[in-house]
Amino acid sequence: MATLVRLVAALWCGTLWAVGGLVVPLLFAQLEPMRAAATAGSLFRLLAYGGLLAALAMLLLDRIGGGLPLGARGRRTVLLMAVGVGVGYFGARPVMDYGRALMAAGQAVPAWADFGTWHGVSSVLYFLVAVLALRLVAVVR
Repeated sequence: MATLVRLVAALWCGTLWAVGGLVVPLLFAQLEPMRAAATAGSLFRLLAYGGLLAALAMLLLDRIGGGLPLGARGRRTVLLMAVGVGVGYFGARPVMDYGRALMAAGQAVPAWADFGTWHGVSSVLYFLVAVLALRLVAVVR
């Protein structure tokens, strides 16, 4: 069980850093902005669902392993990462989509739905989840 947990943690961590640090900047350097944004959005959707699936898998494997594979610090880290993914993707994305739709329709965007602000919030949460992933890889037994 511990080996599987370590493998899932390493894959999740590596994917977060590879997509956020390499793939998305490369997309924006090579493609037109609208196409790059659409592709990046698809990647972030896959990361969000995959991350929640990885968290669930690690918690189940930890339970089957009697709590030894993750330990208390690992469980807390996985739960914090899952909350970060949930808030960052499933919380911020609908607000960003709403603000973007208003902008596209030429309507005034309320301050609470400002795309730039929520994009920044989402980016910070993504970075925090990626840093937590490094911690997870370090604490998994």
